[in-house]
Parts: sequence; C-alpha cells; structure tokens
Amino acid sequence: MAHSDILIIGGGMAGGLQALLLADQGFTVRVLDGAPAPAWPEGPAAARVSTLSEASHWLLRHTGVWERLRPERVQGYTSMRVWDQDGTGEVAFDAADAGAEHLGWLLENDHLTAALYDAARERDALDWQCDRAATALERQGRRWRVEAGGETFTADLLIGADGARSRVRDKAGIPDGLRDTGHQAIVCTIETERPHGACARQVFMDSGPLALLPLFPEQSGGDGHQCSIVWSAWPHRVEQLMALDDDAFGVALSQASGQALGTARPVSRRFVFPIQERHASTYVAPGLALIGDAAHVVHPLAGQGINLGLLDAAVLAEELGRAREAGVAVDHPAVLARYERRRRADNLLMQNAMRGFKLLFERRELPVRWLRNSGLNLVNRLAPARQAFMHRALGRAGDLPRTARPMHLRS
Repeated sequence: MAHSDILIIGGGMAGGLQALLLADQGFTVRVLDGAPAPAWPEGPAAARVSTLSEASHWLLRHTGVWERLRPERVQGYTSMRVWDQDGTGEVAFDAADAGAEHLGWLLENDHLTAALYDAARERDALDWQCDRAATALERQGRRWRVEAGGETFTADLLIGADGARSRVRDKAGIPDGLRDTGHQAIVCTIETERPHGACARQVFMDSGPLALLPLFPEQSGGDGHQCSIVWSAWPHRVEQLMALDDDAFGVALSQASGQALGTARPVSRRFVFPIQERHASTYVAPGLALIGDAAHVVHPLAGQGINLGLLDAAVLAEELGRAREAGVAVDHPAVLARYERRRRADNLLMQNAMRGFKLLFERRELPVRWLRNSGLNLVNRLAPARQAFMHRALGRAGDLPRTARPMHLRS
C-alpha cells in the first residue's frame, strides 16, 4: 500500500500545476489520472485552447513550465476589442495601457498539460501515474484510501482536480450547484482573409457571444491568419449552424463578426459543447479539497476558467506550505477553510459577472440596448474604467498568491 502526503485525482492543467507547486514545497505527491500520458501536440492546432492571464504566466514561470512550452505554439495577444453587434458600443484594450507586453496568451490545452507532465518527471517527490482511473475512494480515520489500476494508495489529503463531473466531489457528498445556461458552444479553427494582428476579438449578439482568438502564426505560414473560435448560442441556432457546410458556415461567421477579419472559413472539424455553470456548495471536506472545474465552472465568454483553476492550485499550495512551516497537519480544517475563504468569493464574483454579461446582451429592449452600448463606450473613453477591466483580465485583482505575482513583487 503506497502512501503519500497528498493524493491528487486528475492530471489536467489545474491538477498538474497543483502537483508541481506542492512537490516543490517538500510534500510527497501522487497524481492519479485515467487518461493516457500527455503528448506534445503536432500538426494543426487542436480545437480546445485556453487563454492564459498574466497571473497564470507567472505561475508557470515559477514552476519552470513556461520555458518548456514551444514558442511556435503559443500566441500572445497585445490588444482586445469587444463590441455589440446590435449597436455602436465598443471598447478596445491595449497591453501598453496596462504597462504590460501582453494581455494574455493562447495555447492548446494538450500543450500545457504535456509541459506540466514533462516538468513533473524531474521531481523526485512527485509520482504522476497515467491510465490510473480511481475505482474506489474511502475515508479511513485520518487518511484517504484510493484504489486504482488494481493497487491501493493512501494519503493524508485528497485533492479533487477531476473536472466538472468530479467523482471526488460526488464521493464527498458536495452538491455541485449545476445550472444550465441554455447555451451551447461551437469550437473550431478558422482561417481569415486578414491577419488577426495579435488581437482577441469578441462580439456580443442577442443569441450569444462569438470570440475570435488569435492562433499561432507558424501554423498558417507565418502570417497570422488563423483563429480559434468559441461561438455560444441557443441550441436551435447551434443546430442551424452545424447543419451548414464549411463555405456556408464561413459566410455566417463572417456576417456575425461584421467582417472584422474579412471572409472566414473553418479549417478544422467543428465541435459542440454544452455550456453549464457549476459552483460547489463548499470546496472542502474532512481531509479533502476541490480545485478547478471540480469546484466551479464559469461561462467561457471571458476565457477565465483555467485561470481561476490555476489560482485555486496556487492558493491551496500556499496555505499548505504555511501549514507545513508551522507544523500543522495538511488536513487540518482551519488550513482548508483558509483556502476556501480566499478562493470561493473571487470565483463566485467572476461567475456572477459572466452571468450578468450574458443576460445583459440577450435583452433586445431599446432602453437596455442603449444602456449597454453607452456603457461600453463610456468604458472605452474613461482610462480608469479600462484599467480596472484590464487589471482583472490580467489576473492582478483579488487575493493573489505570491507565486502568481511578478518576481519583483514577491515579498
């Protein structure tokens, strides 16, 4: 029976970062994941990509993961444009206004997971096992007992990083707060007539938001004509769009984006995902903590889901590190309560903000349309308002852990 200080169920982006942060603090850590070992992506860009904030960038630098990423498959964006399709409201953000080189970065989920896994293999205190789906979880006294792949593992603390349908959360009897947004998302890679110019674009329509996220120039001959899209809409609209051939879908996409990048055409398979919100009623239980999608799922319109999960991992690691230094057990209720207190309110704020944006732009009444267009234009004109929005998008707001701050601010 193999024992470790901490056992993490789930080897995705949040779980992988959690493992590295804890191993670097001297904990013995084991990761059990049901998926095959992560592999470096090759060829055309994968459909599933994530937007990384400045805070996430610093976390990855802290663990030595950022340097492992392949530059040709990471796209930084220096500006952002958001507008209302039904009006004149528009707001533009620029990294220079925030004193930053980039507002964020785009990369494939598989790429980041592969880099985390690669870094994990150099940590002696970290055992990351793939193709090891947990088949049984049980709390025995002060320890968790987990069966996976015909073996038994024990740990003082169990961390659920196993996604929106978390088995760890269910086993702990924690309600997930599931809420159907009524939206589905179409995700694919497109090629556009004009280059994206390292700008992330989002247009709000009454049927849902459409995001055009710049992809790697090297994937399109070095000229930056490829974007990843996330097109959120009501199911009947999604069904209509998915029934179109590639040419007709490209026409619909070009019209929806107001020809922002000229004509467009999909160059990958289109995928559809339901958009659901979840927020666990608590992030902790005796000897257990939830991070990432196991704890919360927000609407993807702001691209903040993975950034919230990475901050969960960093705050939990920070609290467990403080406990270790003070000689306090990792499963002490006060330690886990501090983690939940630091993260739950911030995650709930983001979830409610995304819900509010969605509802605001679905309304077609003239006074509401006037209000939202006036609001966008006001934000665009007022530098302090733009700064506030960028401050949060960059991940500079809230109770940041030390590892998510720039090096010169880690005091």
